[in-house]
Amino acid sequence: MRNYSLRTALILPLTFVLSAMAPAMLGQTEQAAPTPESTLHVTSRLVVLDVVVIDSAGHFVPNLDRSQFTVTEDKVPQTIRNFDPPSGHEMPPGSAARLVVNSSADLPKIGNAPVNILVFDEVNTPFHHLAYARQMMEKYLQAQPEVLPVPTLFVAAGSMKIAVLHDYTQSRADLLESIKKHTSDLDFTTVMNSLNGGNGGADNGMVKTLGALTQIAESVRGVPGRKNIIWVGTGYGKAGDLNNMSQSDYDRVLAAIQRVTDRMLAARVTLYTIDPEGTAAADPGNAQQIDPTAMGGATGSYGDNMAFESFATATGGRVIGGRNDLESQIAQVSMEGTEYYTLAYAPTSTSGATRPYRRIRVTMKDPSLRVITREGYFGGDAPVAAVAPNKAKQSTDLKFDLLSAAKTTLVYSGLHVDATPGKNGYTLLVNANDLHFAEQPDGSRLAEVTVIEVCYAAKGKELAQHAAELKERLEASDQIGIGPSSRVGFSFPFLTPMGTASIRFVMRDAATGTLGSANVKP
Repeated sequence: MRNYSLRTALILPLTFVLSAMAPAMLGQTEQAAPTPESTLHVTSRLVVLDVVVIDSAGHFVPNLDRSQFTVTEDKVPQTIRNFDPPSGHEMPPGSAARLVVNSSADLPKIGNAPVNILVFDEVNTPFHHLAYARQMMEKYLQAQPEVLPVPTLFVAAGSMKIAVLHDYTQSRADLLESIKKHTSDLDFTTVMNSLNGGNGGADNGMVKTLGALTQIAESVRGVPGRKNIIWVGTGYGKAGDLNNMSQSDYDRVLAAIQRVTDRMLAARVTLYTIDPEGTAAADPGNAQQIDPTAMGGATGSYGDNMAFESFATATGGRVIGGRNDLESQIAQVSMEGTEYYTLAYAPTSTSGATRPYRRIRVTMKDPSLRVITREGYFGGDAPVAAVAPNKAKQSTDLKFDLLSAAKTTLVYSGLHVDATPGKNGYTLLVNANDLHFAEQPDGSRLAEVTVIEVCYAAKGKELAQHAAELKERLEASDQIGIGPSSRVGFSFPFLTPMGTASIRFVMRDAATGTLGSANVKP
């Protein structure tokens, strides 16, 4: 393997609109050949469902086998290709009450076990409700054992960026300490609006909220198990009545919803929303009792207003509100996310160029049992913004993916990247089997990535930003192994400014849009 070339460097401005979020693949994917345009297409091959089964009393039902489940997509029966019982998602033997995970680097130790992601919504939630939510979060943690049973990432969706309050950990004390140290990233106008009796929501709350969901889902794409996002806050409410929108606005909103849904499905994310303002709770067992044919056409279960809560029911989670015991609700959904079956099927239909909503229905042989799972997904081809030709204008979604990832400390795990000092810069090492290599006419294979690097001073001030498009070619005789023993090195020359205390790298695969990150101290 050899480094192929360093293409023209570019500086990317931070911009983001509704159309910025690039979609992801559904489970395993088959990549199509590049086209002359700057868009590639991927076709879904495998849909993975995490399925909770409850009895009439609402209790989880264990010890079921594959024969008890039937899956249909748009009423067409599907063949279950893979089946994992709840025992396949347990923490390693002997890990009870033992701290196994205290950072993202420890996640490989837990295999397919689920993780929780606690999110403070500081964009949309009124100031006084946010303070209440913090108190309830502290109360919830104080009631937990010293070692949490589920590894937990703690983040805040703020006005300016996603802030990691604590990396993945099972330490109750560390999470409590991170709450005490956190200063909310609030928009002054939003706070004043809340104090003066307004709803407290940001004017661009939908854009920022969908962007936050996109970032979180993309960051956990390389983590194998189920990811339970527990969103504490009001969300953006409704996108508005789609029937009264112009066609262009309708198309933008629908495209954004589709793209976020795609990424959440690809990452096996389930969303639970806990609203401190008091939105009525949604019964998780009702979804499968509704005739799917009665739901909206192109928007499926999202309905005509594209409300934030729709992401919860659509991903197999639920909406909780109208209660004064938020701490117990957080504890309940945290445990709900650990008891589930995993089913996977390859859709029998690959049509749907216009990406209609495909409805999934899981039913049980025992009709008294109820199912909680994702309601469907948007089908058809999912375009992924590719590396643009030299000197071409970079797409907005490419800019958002890279810069939003570069300006947070979230660990992006879709590509496993390490950075080592090299001549006049750094060498970025990435697992070869994480990358997409396109076959070339001469039998070689070519991978293309875009990399952004940001240098920070000791107190977090940005000193410099560089980006480049890089290629790596493998000869026909080169073999790609499994894991870190088979790695590709990309040379990335740049000048490190004086006073740099840390450098963050983000790499994006051009064909799949998958991201990886690395942080170093020079």
